Amino acid sequence: MADGIRDINSGDFADVIKESEKLVIVEFYNDNCSQCRAIAPVYSDLSKELKDFALFTKINVVPNVQLAQELGVMGTPTFKFFCAGRAIGEIVGAINATILRNTIKDMVRHKNECLTRSTPINYEMDGYM
Repeated sequence: MADGIRDINSGDFADVIKESEKLVIVEFYNDNCSQCRAIAPVYSDLSKELKDFALFTKINVVPNVQLAQELGVMGTPTFKFFCAGRAIGEIVGAINATILRNTIKDMVRHKNECLTRSTPINYEMDGYM
């Protein structure tokens, strides 16, 4: 976890999601995914910048295909956001650095909302801040 991103798998996924008091961001990736490799430095930078506010994780879909299917992951990269043990949003597919950065910051900003609501929070995936 040198870059601030915790590698998890289907065996510890549920515990990580339930036990974290922070927003949990899970990147579902594949080593052969060029878009995953392209966005990796941005995700790494964000993991360092926002480590006090969110837990950054990643799951390789190849050895964890059943979990990916259960969570509806259809392609990589897919970023899923969890708060208080439940999914609150996602970004699927090729995205630019600005959209990823601003969406994660928006999720962090609205984290307290997810603790008090039973429905997903509203967030903007517009690339502007």
